Amino acid sequence: MSNEATFGQRVQALRVEKRMGIRELGRALDISAMHISNLEKGKSMPSSDLVEKIAAELQGDLDELLHLADQLDPAVVNVIQSNPYTVPSLLRSAKNLTPQQWAKLQKQVEKMAKANATEGED
Repeated sequence: MSNEATFGQRVQALRVEKRMGIRELGRALDISAMHISNLEKGKSMPSSDLVEKIAAELQGDLDELLHLADQLDPAVVNVIQSNPYTVPSLLRSAKNLTPQQWAKLQKQVEKMAKANATEGED
């Protein structure tokens, strides 16, 4: 059994950390306090858009909350859909990388993206 918190537990912890009540969070997100309560109890799961709003309001890690909600960031889905053969192939090739290798790969990709951005400015 995993010790990982559920989406609802993490949202509740972030809300309590911010000293925010259920009603206050509901108002900030323009949803009912009952919906917040149901999310926290695991009785309902949010859309990726709602996860993004919750992360922003509670200053939580978007990727962590999306993972706990079993959702994908729509921006990630767009990358996959824009590269339907390359991205899955890359992920299959990289599936056995160590955490250190993933970190190194991420730094390399960020470096390449930054280079592309500066080329576009010329």
